[in-house]
Amino acid sequence: MSPKHINPIKNRRAHAPYNFVELPEPNQVVSAQDIPQKNYYDSQRHTGYLNCTLTTESPLYIRCGLTPTDFETFGETSPTVEELRKLQDEERNRRTDFFKNPATQRPIIPGSSLRGMLRTLVEIVTYSKIDKVSGHQRLFFRAVAAPKDDLLGNLYERKRGNGCSNVKAGYLEQQRDGSWRIYPAKSIQGQPFVWVRESDINIEEVGLTSKDDNYNYRPQCIEVYFGDVSEENYLYVAHQVEKNDVETLERGVLVTSGNMIETGKADAHSPRTYHCIVGEKDKSGEPLQVAKRAIEDYCNALTDFQKDEFDEHQGILALANHRPVFYCQPKKQEEVTLFGHSPYFRIPYSFTKDNQSASVRDFIPPQLRDPEVQEQLEPITDMAEAIFGWVKEKNKKFKKYQAYSSRVFVSDAMLDSKISGSDIWEVNDSEDKHNIIPKILATPKPTTFPHYLVQTDRDAKQENLKHYGSQPPTENSEGDTVIRGHKLYWHQSNISRSQIEETEQEEIDDKPKQYTEIKPIKIGIYFHFKVYFENLTDEELGALLWVLDLAQDKQNRFYINVGGQEEYRFSLGMGKPLGMGAVKITHKLWLSDRTEERYKNLFNVNGNYWETGDRNNTEEEAKYCCMESFKCYVLKGIGENPDNKLEDIQRIKMLLKMLSFPGKPRASVRYMEIEHPHNGNEYEKRPVLPNPLDI
Repeated sequence: MSPKHINPIKNRRAHAPYNFVELPEPNQVVSAQDIPQKNYYDSQRHTGYLNCTLTTESPLYIRCGLTPTDFETFGETSPTVEELRKLQDEERNRRTDFFKNPATQRPIIPGSSLRGMLRTLVEIVTYSKIDKVSGHQRLFFRAVAAPKDDLLGNLYERKRGNGCSNVKAGYLEQQRDGSWRIYPAKSIQGQPFVWVRESDINIEEVGLTSKDDNYNYRPQCIEVYFGDVSEENYLYVAHQVEKNDVETLERGVLVTSGNMIETGKADAHSPRTYHCIVGEKDKSGEPLQVAKRAIEDYCNALTDFQKDEFDEHQGILALANHRPVFYCQPKKQEEVTLFGHSPYFRIPYSFTKDNQSASVRDFIPPQLRDPEVQEQLEPITDMAEAIFGWVKEKNKKFKKYQAYSSRVFVSDAMLDSKISGSDIWEVNDSEDKHNIIPKILATPKPTTFPHYLVQTDRDAKQENLKHYGSQPPTENSEGDTVIRGHKLYWHQSNISRSQIEETEQEEIDDKPKQYTEIKPIKIGIYFHFKVYFENLTDEELGALLWVLDLAQDKQNRFYINVGGQEEYRFSLGMGKPLGMGAVKITHKLWLSDRTEERYKNLFNVNGNYWETGDRNNTEEEAKYCCMESFKCYVLKGIGENPDNKLEDIQRIKMLLKMLSFPGKPRASVRYMEIEHPHNGNEYEKRPVLPNPLDI
């Protein structure tokens, strides 16, 4: 049994615009039924389509696809305000436009977005695996000047030694075989490196860019001569630094690492006081091998700062021709596993003795994800995979499971033909302005472990919190913690443009790399699309119908058996943390009789149209065959009484809570702040996020 999340006491609770639907137990994955062949239509299965209408219930934005040239310029990320300001108006509008049909220039919702949304929901309700979680992103942390009772601060000190006592300096070099070594630097009065105050440096003479020159600041390595080293408050500090050779001085490299503020932020001053000086290479020192995994981890975990200042793919490795680096001294005969460009480098979250970095994927029970190439577990095909298809990693032992195509196909959602082009956008009537700059939408931060990992201490004491260095689950052990589950965003009530748009121009000017522009569609706009399906069993079609029934108006719901008067909506597109993207979907089921109707007659009975075999008098089959079969199949598969209500199961109740509409007031589901005007740093005490049923 996996560890279960315990909601914290009141004064230890966090809040966020998202929450999680918990994982199923490892033994609760509901296996798929027999997979049909693709060369004929099975008369015992269902083929047809769902005719759907989507209505926007809050502003919606899906960015238009990029051309190859655009992609070269912006990559996978949205263009920032800084980038957009350099473009002409026509080009700027094109790159902020809503996804559209190139032939008609009218907005469409891509079928891939709709399909992804449906698959996630089907994955939850069918107790399928949570497979598509990458292990590529490795998790690191830094805890400089953390409080004494902070668990990460203590872990940071243990790894690096009290007061950097285990941190050394050297020169990083790549060998002919592609491996990396660090050549230790000469010690300075018994120290691996020394410090120097910026105020003691003649900046112009040395050629140093000051830490307070926010717009021009870059990390630097400058060859200098230094001396007059003395101990001050446990630090060894050089008081004389020269650019030119002086007989009484030693030779070294001045290393500046970062100004500790956002580069380019106006009127800000870095709190950093010291820089480092590293001695020359110690020619008599024995080089240290850097672990291959440590190099891979470093490259996989590059921060935006490291990508911007060094290299997008290799960080300081791209500049490592005799470049000074800082590292933790390994034990004799062992390899270096921890290093960085400054003494306060980030270190990996690790649950292994060799400092191998952890990933989010490590904290998914092995039974809930497909085995990797080196693992021996036979892959389990779940219901979501059987319906939507899969491509698995190559596995010599289980070749037959490698790929299977989808039996569900989702069309693009086309704008209703009756809606005029002037009546689509979230327009500011006074300015006739379609584009807006939304409040900052940053990437998810899974390193916020009090939110993303199951916590088991009701008091949520900091020393008892589980993090990515805790023991993850294995095939034979439940571990100390697991991920919280499927991440969904709360709907938010009474969403308007004023709640989405950033109106503080000073904030935009201070952080142009963090803002973007969007062109959202307003509330009440209709789109039409179809969900085609082939050879689905009663249970598989029932899963699709149950999910789609959620997003209808409560008076029109046909299959969902819930009490009360709750409305439910789905989420699409950008801006979900701001309450954007809520959509309603109505649907009509059409079943196709291929063998008895469509392929026996060319025209229909009246002779006026092609014989399609499609019919829409499907209510009885849908409700009493498909829906009941689906619920019984899932309940039985997870070990529950098939006569119970699926909607009463804890996991499904969490899903319904997250989809409830109009949702929560923004104040109760906002992001916490580092500089809140009344609460200060709301993250400082590491509060824990309760489950959605307790919000």
